[in-house]
Amino acid sequence: MVFFTIFNQVLVLFLLMGTGYILAKKNKLDKPCADQLTFLLCYIIMPCVIFSAFQVDFDPVMFHNLLIVAAMTVLIHFGFILAAHLLFNKKTAPSDTERCMLRFSSIYSNCGFMGFPLLSTLIGMQGVFYGSVYNGFFGIFLWTHGFLLYAHRLDFRAVLRVLVNPNIIVIAIGIPLYINSVHLPLSLTLAMQHLAELNTALSMLVIGATMTNLPLSDLFSNPRIWFCVLLRNFIFPGIVLCSLHALRINQDLLLSLTILSACPTAGVAVLFARLTGKDPVFPGKALALSTLLSLISMPLLIGAAKSM
Repeated sequence: MVFFTIFNQVLVLFLLMGTGYILAKKNKLDKPCADQLTFLLCYIIMPCVIFSAFQVDFDPVMFHNLLIVAAMTVLIHFGFILAAHLLFNKKTAPSDTERCMLRFSSIYSNCGFMGFPLLSTLIGMQGVFYGSVYNGFFGIFLWTHGFLLYAHRLDFRAVLRVLVNPNIIVIAIGIPLYINSVHLPLSLTLAMQHLAELNTALSMLVIGATMTNLPLSDLFSNPRIWFCVLLRNFIFPGIVLCSLHALRINQDLLLSLTILSACPTAGVAVLFARLTGKDPVFPGKALALSTLLSLISMPLLIGAAKSM
């Protein structure tokens, strides 16, 4: 029963993605429009989602859980990075370019676009609260180690962009307000909540629109991509789930961290390829296959987390 409930919730996201795909195929949601929606999501709507999660009264238990999420996020990503670098080496992935893309695609999940809608649906604002902390530390890893994989050099401007990113800024502002139980005026709070409610549908529409440019005909032919996707969708989040259960992490935290680590490959895998002058087709295949398989992997993992 739990599996089918979660399957239906993930299926809703895929139906929204399918709508975006069809709109893009019919040129009703073209690239300039998708780029503008992406900007709106990343710099307006997502910060509203994150900030709204911190507009609650201070709770010592929640704050303690916040610290646990922060620590677990760091440990999870260090573990993913170490495993990916060991598994995708010069012997298993001879091409330097493919190797860096395989490592990136197995480590970094689409925890913002796909994670937050599921957190909101399955746990509520408490889940978004934990997801905001996870996403903040995820962004730091993404724009340092993640970008370094593609660029082969540390871009300090990219690091600076992390620090001045609205999503990081609202976390830096939101946590002190939360600790002191400071609330914004009601009209401003409601306006932010209305913007936050746009997140799920718009996120999925944009992801669906980006799928139209990916070569699906030879999606299933590369064994290294298959192994990368199995790591991202099943093995890495499965290890996270088992480890958190062994540590007796409480149910909401365990479910939140499982959802975020079980999301498919981050869409920024393709963006980073474009930014660094590399062919986006290879990470695009990993992204497409990972997203398709998440229709199976996410209900399985989330169902297992809910049953623990």
